[in-house]
Amino acid sequence: MNDNFVNDTKTDEIDFSFYVSVILKRIWLLIGVVFICVVGAVAVNILMQPKYKASVLMMIDKEESGKIETTAFSSWASDEDYYRTQYKLLESRTLLEKVYKNMNLAASPEFKEPNGWIKLKKHIKIIPVPRSRLLNIEVVSYDEQLCVDIANTIAKTFVEDNINNRVSIGKDVIAALETTERSSKQQELLNSMPQVVNSDFIKNLKNQEIELYKHYVELTAKYTSNHPEVISVQNQLRAIREKIDIETKRLIQSIKIELSGQFSGNNIRIIDEATIPEKPYMPKKLLNLLIGFCAGIILGLLFIFIVEFLDKTIKTSEDLQEKLKLSFLGFVPVNKLKKLKSEYELMLKEGNFLMAEQIRNIRTMLDFALSDDRKAPVIVASSVQGEGKSFFAVNLAVALAQTQKKVLLIDGDLRRSRLHKVFKLSNEKGITNIWKQDKELADFGNNIQKTEIENLSVMTSGTRPPNPSELLNTPLLEVFIKWANENYDTVIVDCPAVLPVSDTLLWGKYINKAIFVVKYGSTNSNLAEIALDKMKKVGIKVLGGVISQYEPKGMTYTKYGYYKNYSYYTEQSKEN
Repeated sequence: MNDNFVNDTKTDEIDFSFYVSVILKRIWLLIGVVFICVVGAVAVNILMQPKYKASVLMMIDKEESGKIETTAFSSWASDEDYYRTQYKLLESRTLLEKVYKNMNLAASPEFKEPNGWIKLKKHIKIIPVPRSRLLNIEVVSYDEQLCVDIANTIAKTFVEDNINNRVSIGKDVIAALETTERSSKQQELLNSMPQVVNSDFIKNLKNQEIELYKHYVELTAKYTSNHPEVISVQNQLRAIREKIDIETKRLIQSIKIELSGQFSGNNIRIIDEATIPEKPYMPKKLLNLLIGFCAGIILGLLFIFIVEFLDKTIKTSEDLQEKLKLSFLGFVPVNKLKKLKSEYELMLKEGNFLMAEQIRNIRTMLDFALSDDRKAPVIVASSVQGEGKSFFAVNLAVALAQTQKKVLLIDGDLRRSRLHKVFKLSNEKGITNIWKQDKELADFGNNIQKTEIENLSVMTSGTRPPNPSELLNTPLLEVFIKWANENYDTVIVDCPAVLPVSDTLLWGKYINKAIFVVKYGSTNSNLAEIALDKMKKVGIKVLGGVISQYEPKGMTYTKYGYYKNYSYYTEQSKEN
């Protein structure tokens, strides 16, 4: 149980080296995306119209007890509710409409809209200062002077509205207090104020006035208006009324002084008015560049892994084993040396040529794969054209011949033959010629040509027939393969691609072992799977896969073709 647990734990471990290798494989994609995002950030910094921000600092105190208030709000509302209410009032439609109208913002292109106050609200931000009674009113605009004016106007208008809303007497009382020539209605309003009505001195004077008035009525019933007693009572009434008026004016003056004191103690004050900003608020150039750089890295990595996920090509031995379920025989590196006389020249040269060493390694792996029957003929196939199949077949045949084995290389592609060009042989004789002879008298050896490589013979395709598939689908092909297998130690058939035509499958009727070649970073795994499935259905056993035209990392070629470091072998040992 412990061993199983350890194995499961190892399976669940994240292989970070895999992700690093994926990123390094497409590092230029990452660099490109980062470059584009950074350029985009630079373009934003250049093209974006600068915005300016102005800020007003205000202080809001709670209303103190004992002062005249419009409501009993402060008696029950919490501090939090009170301040939240003030913040909402600063953004209210009534206040912003008043500011919009007073500043004539409709004439400004930035705020010229049917409901301009809504646009104005979007440019305003109320920011309370934590753990204090202070707040900032921030205004953003393309015009630095305009944002300053708007911020200051909002603050001043809010203070004025607060003063007008704090008293409970009303506008009529305030107007009556501030004028010297009052109407009868205004005077009646003042006379009805609690301070006047509840004055004991005025009450006493009014009681005296009432008694004198009663006496005056009794006298006028007995005497004329010119009677001395009537005139005396009239004078007393006039004196008492003057005293009442003087005392009322004194009380009114004291009320006015009290209200003036309350106005001077307003609970909302402007601490710091807005000033013209020294630099634009936006664009924030360094922040934009940082965002562009980080976004480039994130998008670049995302694109890399999307491309990797969508990439169906074969690049590593793991791809070959996991996607195609094939044993890995080896790589055929890209040959960077120029001016070679032939495709197989490196196999004949002395020295540690990477390509030659890899072909010899594949030769060894093939020998192990054919351990049950080392004389069995082998097909070299691929899914589509252009995957380096013929190049590999030629060099493998040369490598086998160098082991003193008698090797026959057959050009099985009757449609696009090329082995005669590689070895500079005549194509007048070849495999198509064997069908011109009688089955019993066929001279197969007469159509085989020797090459400059010792122990290596080649049967070219011969003249191109009109019906290659029909020629391959005859019993004579089986007879020829048996003959070749008896007369040679190893038979290699360079077949055409599997998917375009059925020729490879016809060869597979008599040769049931094959090597499958894929091109590095080019062969689509889905197409390769289809080709392998076709081969499997006709009974062809694929011994393993070879990745051709591979360019190993870290390899440096000299003018003699030698490689200077051996990191390639280290990489392969890790993969295997």
